[in-house]
Amino acid sequence: EKYVAVDVGNGRPVVFRGSALHMAAMNWKSDEYILQEFGSEPITGVEHHLKETRAGGHVEHMEVMRDFVEAYNASDIYMVSDLPKSMRRDVTFLPCLRCGGFLNFLDTANIWMGRGSSKSVIHYDDQDNINCMFSGQKRFVFMHPSYKEQFEAHPNTKQNRFGWVDTDLDSSIPGYGAFMKVDVDRMDLIQHPGWKDVSWSFVDLFPGDCVYVPYQWYHQVTAVPVRSINVHVWYWRPEYFDTQSCQQKDQIEPSFADCSWGYEPPDLKGYNGHVGVFPSRAVSGSEKQRLTKCKKAKGGKGAKAGKRSDL
Repeated sequence: EKYVAVDVGNGRPVVFRGSALHMAAMNWKSDEYILQEFGSEPITGVEHHLKETRAGGHVEHMEVMRDFVEAYNASDIYMVSDLPKSMRRDVTFLPCLRCGGFLNFLDTANIWMGRGSSKSVIHYDDQDNINCMFSGQKRFVFMHPSYKEQFEAHPNTKQNRFGWVDTDLDSSIPGYGAFMKVDVDRMDLIQHPGWKDVSWSFVDLFPGDCVYVPYQWYHQVTAVPVRSINVHVWYWRPEYFDTQSCQQKDQIEPSFADCSWGYEPPDLKGYNGHVGVFPSRAVSGSEKQRLTKCKKAKGGKGAKAGKRSDL
């Protein structure tokens, strides 16, 4: 409750070492296992280029998990997909999300999978994010939201000193969304001189680790050159912490499969657009139906707690 209010409401990234070691998703240690258990599961997105440009486009003929697994080790492709339904049983919510109202504002759960060496663009998300590593290793680099005014001034122009582009403002720019159009491997300080004065922090995630990424924190993610799988949950931070929900005797421990998804914040006057709103502030009774809900967990196949099974 106190943590999300720190740093003038910006929150701060937090790493949870070993917090996912007990999850059944730790069994996703081989392609053979993925094919056997989830080969026919539908997937929703595979992109060209391990080094993200936002302009690579989607790979055709990637309909089910098998299509990707049989192709990715010999090609420059990367999966960013809705987490398939049967795989959701193997991932559970961390204790910090199980009360306080977080489970009422779930947006989506995604799986990220590649053969290693993937690199994201520098960007931020509108939602809070908890990202858990189940195979491989990734480095998350963070930059504070206080840079927003500097980073995003004069977007899509040479006057911007950081390479910030916003495709919503100019459809001729290749890609989608807003991001830094820079080479994350070779930063050009002549073309983008603002970066020499930027402070940053980082964390390395290993299998079984999770990291909390607050909304509007700029970040960039790089995978080491080995097979990697991670899953994240995007959710809208509750507008206030629901203390009463934490006093219930029977706290549920749901998996991702036990919850509904797809909450979208309402359009309310004076609302900052980044938090979930409880029905008391809704413009109509329909808002109550838009909240997400979780039922008692059914559980996954299980993993041996405390074992880094894929190292």
